[in-house]
Amino acid sequence: MDAHELGIILISRGMLKFGEFTLTSGKKSNIYVDLRPLPSFPEEFMKIATEMSKRMNGDFGICGVAVGGLPLATAVAIISRRPLIYVRKEKKEHGTESLLEGSLNMRSYVIIDDVATTGGSILNAARIVRNYGPDVKEAWVVVDRMQGAAESLKEEGIELKSLATLPDIVKLVLDSLPERERSYALKYLGEVGV
Repeated sequence: MDAHELGIILISRGMLKFGEFTLTSGKKSNIYVDLRPLPSFPEEFMKIATEMSKRMNGDFGICGVAVGGLPLATAVAIISRRPLIYVRKEKKEHGTESLLEGSLNMRSYVIIDDVATTGGSILNAARIVRNYGPDVKEAWVVVDRMQGAAESLKEEGIELKSLATLPDIVKLVLDSLPERERSYALKYLGEVGV
């Protein structure tokens, strides 16, 4: 799967939106990547999860980031037959009151999320996993928005990998976009310096 094929999937299934948006990081953007509906399209979902699984190497477990990264992390863990843990958005207010769910039976984990912008969610998950003992050296996302995540994760010794970058996807689908979406896409490319 290349960036063009991924872009076609995202556009055809309404997961790449053009307009004016505020991202989780608080940044403003003319493009919003919403992968939460991805599991609603099983064929595309499995294609993406399988591709991510094929690109991973080594002896490690999978750690999903709730909410967007958890379905994908679960699929990747099942396909690659790796143990799965996940980090909650908020600490449970009952039972064990844990931020981390699952059995920590690996020395290293790869964090999986859907989209990376600044890397804040991934970094938070990595720090929680590391607090329990295992190491985190790698994180995977479907789309890297190329807005600082790789750099902030690198400072913590974590390499960010993605199936595609948002600028690459946008450049490949630019000519097929209607005029209004195309103008938002061009604004985005200007913002990220492409």
